[in-house]
Amino acid sequence: MSVHWRLAAGGAAVAGLISLLAAGMVWYYFDGMHAGAYLYGVGVGVVCFTSIAVTAALLAGRLSGDRIVLGLAVYFGRLVFAAVGLGVPIYLGSLPAVPLLCGFAGVYVVENVVLLLGAPAKMAGESSAVQSERGGVEGRTEV
Repeated sequence: MSVHWRLAAGGAAVAGLISLLAAGMVWYYFDGMHAGAYLYGVGVGVVCFTSIAVTAALLAGRLSGDRIVLGLAVYFGRLVFAAVGLGVPIYLGSLPAVPLLCGFAGVYVVENVVLLLGAPAKMAGESSAVQSERGGVEGRTEV
């Protein structure tokens, strides 16, 4: 599993655990409808944030026209998915808007904190010398 996928899976797991605790608090102080809306927003956020790992994996390897087009499609697909996934229930009034948006935004906050803390440790585990395209080894310096 690549570093992108490990970071995405770890961030999704941490966001899921914290969101379950937060949903329990929302249920306690408000009701089940608000907790359900919160968890729905969390679900949309996790799917959207995980698609960032897909885009990064597509654009991290050797670039070709197909990979770039697929990466752009995943990126714009994520934006459309988020707009439809959040906008339709709010427009129809089937879910309360504030808990739904708080769940969605909460995933981004939690996963960005996890990435901020976890990415340097995961990247340090990779080799500092990278094989160049011409067969030689190029050294990379740490900043």
